[in-house]
Amino acid sequence: MFYEIKCTWSTKNAILENYHDKIWGKPCFSDQELFKCLAIQIFQSGLDLRTILTKLEALNEMFDEFKVQTVADYDQSKLEALMVCPLIIRNQRKIKAVIHNADVILKMSQTGMSFNDFIWSKVDFVPMDLEPKNNAKMMFDLPIARRVCKDMQELGFQFVGPTNISFFLQASGIINTHWVNCSYR
Repeated sequence: MFYEIKCTWSTKNAILENYHDKIWGKPCFSDQELFKCLAIQIFQSGLDLRTILTKLEALNEMFDEFKVQTVADYDQSKLEALMVCPLIIRNQRKIKAVIHNADVILKMSQTGMSFNDFIWSKVDFVPMDLEPKNNAKMMFDLPIARRVCKDMQELGFQFVGPTNISFFLQASGIINTHWVNCSYR
């Protein structure tokens, strides 16, 4: 019988375990995937990850699967519809930041720069493996995240503090922070 060893944070409930096993830390290689991952981290900011994961299906539906072009084109009526939807996180600052960030990514692509290339260039296009020896929780203060955060803010991204970006880089597989003994490493 095979016994899986996992990052401790993922073993607290089935929702976290499913996220860890199927989504978290899997490298994302498109503007679309990276935008969705960034948006989820923005919504998660200040909240328990489990809270966001229970709302993920509704967030995907209400945000049109996080299609960059579609979200960038949202108007005031769409913003108002999102603000009254009880199935999602109705924080106006977060919703506006996600819409704004879609527009930033769209403008990047119109100048010939992809969000994917921008983000992956920060690790020379190879996932950075931090090999954490501690299995207590996700890492939330990564030095590289401060640099990426600063660069993103200079491009006009919103709601992208160092902690959000630390979680974004881990969730999108740009930085591997699975515990060294995790079966999903």
